[in-house]
Amino acid sequence: MDWIMTHQNKIGFNDTQIYMTGDSAGGELYAACGLTDNKHQIRHLFPMYAAIDITDTSKTIYHWQYSDYDMDPTDEPFIHARLNKIIYVNNVIRLLYPGIENVENLLISPVYSHDFSKDITIIEAEFDYYLQSNKYFAPKLRQAGKNVEEVFYKGMDHGFLDRSGSCNQSEDLLQLIASEINNN
Repeated sequence: MDWIMTHQNKIGFNDTQIYMTGDSAGGELYAACGLTDNKHQIRHLFPMYAAIDITDTSKTIYHWQYSDYDMDPTDEPFIHARLNKIIYVNNVIRLLYPGIENVENLLISPVYSHDFSKDITIIEAEFDYYLQSNKYFAPKLRQAGKNVEEVFYKGMDHGFLDRSGSCNQSEDLLQLIASEINNN
């Protein structure tokens, strides 16, 4: 963020019109920027998987479980495989940072934040592992008086934006973000 502000004139933008989006690991980058933006330069955030939480599923504050997902029995093996992929990734991340005893650091996961000052549009996918943490996070932000919009993509899973060009929902999401930016 500091580099962007230093080169503002060269890039040519208004420093009160910063919009940020990111998905998965990029969502964590947005979180760190949004939570540390003491100069209030970021106008709006569009995170996919806003409340990424690498806490072990048995220790989450929102009690993650498979039964929270409404799955057609014929699709259940595929959906479980997609959910398990993210559980595996979370376990690997914790192994990569053996010194992390406190995954509840709000710069690691905004779900633990108590002071989030940005307008936010949370992008959610029906079969995303992080849907449960988003469902915990959004009401928490509203209770703190924050402006929160949730956009829900039925039938989608983690990483559907990667299928831009072949997935109507990812195209819709890009149009939604562009429209919000153009209208402000």
